[in-house]
Amino acid sequence: MATVLLESKTSSLKFELYHRENLQWLSNLHFIHDEIKYFETWMEHLRDLNLSKQLQNEWIALEEQILQERIETQALLKAIEHEEYLFGLETQQKDFQLGEEHYLKHRNLRVRFRALEKDFHASKHSFYEFMTDIMN
Repeated sequence: MATVLLESKTSSLKFELYHRENLQWLSNLHFIHDEIKYFETWMEHLRDLNLSKQLQNEWIALEEQILQERIETQALLKAIEHEEYLFGLETQQKDFQLGEEHYLKHRNLRVRFRALEKDFHASKHSFYEFMTDIMN
């Protein structure tokens, strides 16, 4: 009986940890999504400028990079929202326990989030560096 209670408490704590982390990731991803919209708006305005060949090539590469960031951000948002949806369904079951499968899925989301966050920060720096070059 004590083992069952301990497993239940541990599962509850794991669920709380995963849920809180998901909420934090969702918040960060929504912010990243808004930043990407901002970058895309600027890139659209720059489309018609008479840029040098070098800046045109940089613009094309940056636009592709930003597009990829948007696609990856949207995919990760959907994956985390889906995990939260499944958690909602599963926690309604009386004997719900977080197991190895939940751990592996959540760890995969964590790896994806960290990679996206790192890539986004690199893209953000590239965007501002490019904009500085354009403004000079």
